[in-house]
Amino acid sequence: MAGASSTPSTGGATQGGTGGGGASATSASASGGASATGGSASGGASTTGGSASGGASVGGGSASGGTSATGGSASGGASATGGSASGGASVAGGSASGGASATGGSFSGGATKTGGSAGGGAGAGGSRTGGSSTGGAGGSAGAAGGTSSQGGASSAGGSSGGSTGTTACAPRVLSLSSNATGSAPDTAYAHVEVDMKTDLPIGNSPRTVEFWAYIKTTDWVGEHNELYYYGSAGTAMAFGLDFGTNPVTGSPTNHATLNPFTNGGFTSDSTVDLGINSSTDQWVHIAMTWDQTVLVTYVNGLPKITISATGGVTALATAQSILYIGCNPTNKNCFNGDFSEFRVWNVARSAADILANYNKPLVGNEAGLVGYWKFDDASGATSAADSVTTAGHTARPGTLTADTAAHDPTFITPIPAVPLVCQ
Repeated sequence: MAGASSTPSTGGATQGGTGGGGASATSASASGGASATGGSASGGASTTGGSASGGASVGGGSASGGTSATGGSASGGASATGGSASGGASVAGGSASGGASATGGSFSGGATKTGGSAGGGAGAGGSRTGGSSTGGAGGSAGAAGGTSSQGGASSAGGSSGGSTGTTACAPRVLSLSSNATGSAPDTAYAHVEVDMKTDLPIGNSPRTVEFWAYIKTTDWVGEHNELYYYGSAGTAMAFGLDFGTNPVTGSPTNHATLNPFTNGGFTSDSTVDLGINSSTDQWVHIAMTWDQTVLVTYVNGLPKITISATGGVTALATAQSILYIGCNPTNKNCFNGDFSEFRVWNVARSAADILANYNKPLVGNEAGLVGYWKFDDASGATSAADSVTTAGHTARPGTLTADTAAHDPTFITPIPAVPLVCQ
């Protein structure tokens, strides 16, 4: 629901693609001859996959360099059936770095059997915290370029050098699985409360609120599954986000819509196409910026909803309150999915800033950053750490709460992984 407004909305789904990078699955090697059944000492290409450098072995692991039997490797040797000592790519996916085996875990680094690994060694079925089981984080390594449909192979714009600098950026995320999805009542009321005190952007001050959310197909129901809220019930005194109540214009089966709200003045139960589809469970990045003139909502780094003043309201008057992540306390409508990388800024981030950094963890001392909850806390933790590292900043940890302790939010290993690119 639109916060303290009379009616909240429903939201839209996102399915954006991952960054870029990834090795080419069928390219020829730069130099050296092809080896049908054995690895070459140096140079050469695998039977069907191209090698950036090093020799390939179809049936055995190479000491260094080489590519897998069917996938291109950025660097490092690969084994079709055994783990490599270091470096290498999996059987069907390109690895940025680190060795992997098709049926066993790699010594270090590496890719899963069918997906590119963000980092960490993976076995045949995929590592739970390193690589994803099917085309997870590793395939989404690049900040720009083609989307990776599976593993390291890039569908378009992918680099032959593979994804670089990736690792398990978000080993854990916040889960609100105790809440209901669809239109069911959220009796568990599982959410995070943060008292940001004077750090909270209120009144008409500029701001940015952004986060990653894992949204299921059943979550795209407005007035039932709200994402965050702060402020109060007066006109233009709230700031939050709900799902849209209506489908995308011209696409009656796509319910991936969002309702950014302020309780009047800058509220929109939008039906704009967000570039995603509600038919897929997916990680979606959402950011809302207020520059004292317009409210802009971004999805996966791109501006999608822009709201100018309506009804004679030309400024916000957001009230001081607790920041509620995962629920709207005015109606107890709550989100059932997962959160990662929740950030609050006291500046309106530019479109260029958001696009350049939405899929990257922060250092913590960025100008204007006043709240940063990675939600990668240890399993069993009862609060969420504030990761702002700016000198003089007072940490504002988030309290995990629900109707009962058994329903409290938890920190889990995400499957699929959050599509982040580590620095």
